[in-house]
Amino acid sequence: MLRKKNSVETWKCIYPRQGFSAVGGGFEKDYILEVLEKSVEVKAYAKLDKKHGLKIPYRDEYGILREYEVDFIVKTEDSIYLVETKADRDLDKETVAIKAKAAQSWCESASMAELPEDLNQPKRWEYLIISESLFKSNRGQSFNGFIPLCRQLRDTLISRLKS
Repeated sequence: MLRKKNSVETWKCIYPRQGFSAVGGGFEKDYILEVLEKSVEVKAYAKLDKKHGLKIPYRDEYGILREYEVDFIVKTEDSIYLVETKADRDLDKETVAIKAKAAQSWCESASMAELPEDLNQPKRWEYLIISESLFKSNRGQSFNGFIPLCRQLRDTLISRLKS
């Protein structure tokens, strides 16, 4: 159940509408409409929420075990991506980098899992993070066009972590 004013019609998703946050969700809405829906390389996607149950365990900056829920799962011909949309004001938070490292590690492990023969799904998983300014300054790019930019942002955030 979604409110119409906080959702958009979708064609590449199993749901007829995808929701976005009522507060500050304009970036997610734009990302859905301008990138996920328009990019030919995107075969399917979904905005993840609690009902999907994909939780990535991580330890926060105090060592407390927590669970990270990524914003989107995106399927292309050769990969499955976990994509986080992030406001610029949050990029300097240590927790964002910790979650990125945990998600990247999770994707590396998921990529090594053996798939059942009858499962028509890419084996390769990758975590990407896209900031609002990265999105706005590269508007018009396809999903594939954003991949190297998102990788660079992810790697930069993770490299700032204390070892």
